[in-house]
Amino acid sequence: MPLAPHKGSEAPPQEQLLPIKPRLVSWTSRIWRESPGRAIPLFKIEARLDVRDVADHALQEALRPYAAQLQKIAIYVLHPEESPHLAAWAVGRFDVDQKSAYMFLHDFLAAPNGNLMLSLMQTAGAQTDIIISIVPMIVEPQRLCFAIADYDFGLHGRIG
Repeated sequence: MPLAPHKGSEAPPQEQLLPIKPRLVSWTSRIWRESPGRAIPLFKIEARLDVRDVADHALQEALRPYAAQLQKIAIYVLHPEESPHLAAWAVGRFDVDQKSAYMFLHDFLAAPNGNLMLSLMQTAGAQTDIIISIVPMIVEPQRLCFAIADYDFGLHGRIG
């Protein structure tokens, strides 16, 4: 069965969410001065997703034409107001087209320990992982857009 866009206004039940587990590769931290009174912190995590590692067959087939773009996914962690939402219930978005693949995690920096996690991620020996549950919202021949229903961002390090 081909991948179909979600039509409801509510989040789908947990068993209908499609999990992906990109491999986090590197990070870049920047400040973008949009105007004299506004500075926007940008934290980008570069990740890779191998289509063969996607468990859902329909999702795997839909992503297959974008295998090259999925080798360099830009994940931007943001404040809630800094990117358009695909759904009111979504905590992020994942867009894939013929040129690129990118994600926005809408509320990461607003989370109580979001900034702390980014600081700790930069320490020597830290290891990170992420599991993301996505929901197809736009399925077109030249692009796919997914709402991110939830994500589990883990940071692991040794003490001592």
